[in-house]
Amino acid sequence: MNRIITEPLRQVRQADNFEKGYAFEKYVTELFNANSFRIVKWRKSEKITDHSFLFDHSNPDLELIFFGAKKYRFAVECKWRKEFIAGKINWATNHQISSYEAFQNQNRIPVFIAIGIGGLPSNPEKLFVTPLYNINIHTEVLESELILYKRRPTHRFFYDTVQLRLW
Repeated sequence: MNRIITEPLRQVRQADNFEKGYAFEKYVTELFNANSFRIVKWRKSEKITDHSFLFDHSNPDLELIFFGAKKYRFAVECKWRKEFIAGKINWATNHQISSYEAFQNQNRIPVFIAIGIGGLPSNPEKLFVTPLYNINIHTEVLESELILYKRRPTHRFFYDTVQLRLW
């Protein structure tokens, strides 16, 4: 009798989540024009198989520099969700939020949260880019709180050096 050995369903789902995370990160990186932005660090989503904790993975996914009249550093954390449920999503854990805040304070650079909703991680239906300080109080965020930060998912990014805002 032949037996098929499979990974537990939880491990398969976790691997699938990492693939979705990587696909959304890749999508977000492609919205940055190489003439104006440089990716300094990309902490790509990956499954950590030896159960060790890597400090670097608790930091935002991307660190970038915008080249304007001077150089402007900032970071972006990428989150993709399939849909809003009852008008909201769970965007991060308390531990993740604390890590992003600590990173922002220690490095003295703004952190933005790019949230893709619907479609595929590589091609979301909706895209919101909000400063961390706008949603760092709760692990859940309402769609109505993100409306001011909605942008076309196909438009390239621009960094407003006066307002220090990613568009």
